[in-house]
Amino acid sequence: MDEEMKKEEESIRKNATIYDLLKLEHKDVKKLFKQILDSESFQSNIYNQASKSLAIHLDAEEKVFYTQLINNRESRSETIEGFEEHDVARKIMKDIDDSTDNDVKFAKFKVLTEVVSQHVDDEEGDIYRKAKKVLSKEQEQEIAKQFMNEKMSMMNLPSSPSATNPQPSPTPTPM
Repeated sequence: MDEEMKKEEESIRKNATIYDLLKLEHKDVKKLFKQILDSESFQSNIYNQASKSLAIHLDAEEKVFYTQLINNRESRSETIEGFEEHDVARKIMKDIDDSTDNDVKFAKFKVLTEVVSQHVDDEEGDIYRKAKKVLSKEQEQEIAKQFMNEKMSMMNLPSSPSATNPQPSPTPTPM
């Protein structure tokens, strides 16, 4: 049975699209956020894990997914909005990190949770819908591989040799 599950998991990984991977990560971060919210006080150990995962997620997502969408008229506006929402999340995380008062940290964390939740809703709705109009299934799968390789690189882990990792500019060009 374990061998069967491993084969199924490998098949999912090989055929996963960027949307599949991002949705899984969104769920993981939501679970960590919920643990802190349920405790009704700031939990540094859980927050540190969540903020590190979130920071890597944001960076990798921008580098390999958003850069594929930013210069396409169909997906440009939503992608710019996604970049902006990422910047807001980063600012709040920095504010949390800079604070020494746990009540302030918890209050700011609740705001971060709201911002991230709204962003996930926007992304899984508007951005994915637009992306599916401009990316082929093969591109969606290749971006998924690039995303995983980028994350592994950011975490200093060896990446899969099967995926290429282009470095497109994250700066939007005028349309």
